[in-house]
Amino acid sequence: MTYAITPENVVFHTLIGLETAVVDSSNADMIGIAGTVVDETRNTLIVNPQSPSYSGDCELSTRFSDKIVPKSHATFIFGLPDGSKTKIDGGLLVARPEDRIAKKLRSNR
Repeated sequence: MTYAITPENVVFHTLIGLETAVVDSSNADMIGIAGTVVDETRNTLIVNPQSPSYSGDCELSTRFSDKIVPKSHATFIFGLPDGSKTKIDGGLLVARPEDRIAKKLRSNR
């Protein structure tokens, strides 16, 4: 069974592969960073601004352009697979991806 990513449940899904843009941040240099989420850690999103269709076997020089954005100090707009967009406070995303996904499953049991 697959679940559609919606504005209501995007916090409980993996963010890798989604288009994103930083619209607010405590660090003014982060505002305006946009691209595809290529990796995620507990506290950061790694965004590749050059390629909306990122693949892991890109040239090394392209990888140096990835931007590391702290989740807790930013507000993001995510483009969802259905074409809709949603604005999310990064503080809601602070957790390891696998733990954030599990929170939804535990609350339904």
